[in-house]
Amino acid sequence: MFDAGTSMATPLVAGCAAVVRESFRVRRGVRPSAALVKAMLVNGAVSLTGQYVPPELTPVPNESEGFGLVNLAQSLCPDDGDASTAFWDEGDELDVGDEASHTFTVSEGAAGLKVTLVWTDPPGEALQNDLDLIVRDANGDERHGNMPPSAADFDRTNNVEQIVWDNVAPGEITIIVRTFRIPVSPQSFALVARAYT
Repeated sequence: MFDAGTSMATPLVAGCAAVVRESFRVRRGVRPSAALVKAMLVNGAVSLTGQYVPPELTPVPNESEGFGLVNLAQSLCPDDGDASTAFWDEGDELDVGDEASHTFTVSEGAAGLKVTLVWTDPPGEALQNDLDLIVRDANGDERHGNMPPSAADFDRTNNVEQIVWDNVAPGEITIIVRTFRIPVSPQSFALVARAYT
């Protein structure tokens, strides 16, 4: 039997979120924020196969699949000592003009890098606090969240930003979260980086 739509997707993803949260409690003994649980789910998602595949669609995120299909195995909290995935959970609160910088090492055998930024935005009709995700590889090349590889623009609509970088240069990656607009109050965030093979 096949069931589709939000009636099926909502309980499925809610169950996955509960398992991701439990994996942090059991493996790391920490209580993840809602932003980190969401970042892990989005970072672990995979592009849908079937009718809607590139080149018909733009790469994720796109209007037909969002960030893709939840993959629970890829979304779980990494074991202690797993260098292929790193996370930062709401440790920094950014105010006007602030930025936070983190480093992550991509090994020689990695096929690419996926970095996801999520923040719990204050209520409002549109995005209230606007953060920017910037990733620089070991060669100094730069990409911006939710933008095509060659774009210098930034996403001004979403509180989830992601960079998927195939064939990224191995070595130390710099991940920057910078404020663009913070009219309400300082903003915390969650960040996940994963090197994939």
